[in-house]
Amino acid sequence: MILKDVNKKQVENLFNKYKEDYNPIINDFTHIYAYKKNNTLVAFLIFNIMYEKCEIVDIYVLEEYRRNHIAESLINELVNNYKLDNITLEVSEKNISAIKLYEKLGFKKVALRKNYYKDSDGLLMLKEVR
Repeated sequence: MILKDVNKKQVENLFNKYKEDYNPIINDFTHIYAYKKNNTLVAFLIFNIMYEKCEIVDIYVLEEYRRNHIAESLINELVNNYKLDNITLEVSEKNISAIKLYEKLGFKKVALRKNYYKDSDGLLMLKEVR
């Protein structure tokens, strides 16, 4: 079950599993979706909407729930709920499984961001929605 526009406090436990001391910047443009399975929050999607443009800030699924189409469901829910021109995201070039998922969902690699992450370059990916 997808929960829309949850607050930061509701997904705090997931944030701690995602990264130590993870504290995303939340502003008026930020939205958080969460995915609940068997009364447990197992995933989150943080994104910013500015006019008809969307930037995915972070997406995380607990390891034991991966490969169950949860990330795909969260992104599709985002696409279906907003009138968007496009969606962008950055992903480590080492995160092959995520890149494959994004490509499956229609994202294209549009730029390389050198040293974007501590240990790798980042790929800027874009999905045209309209």
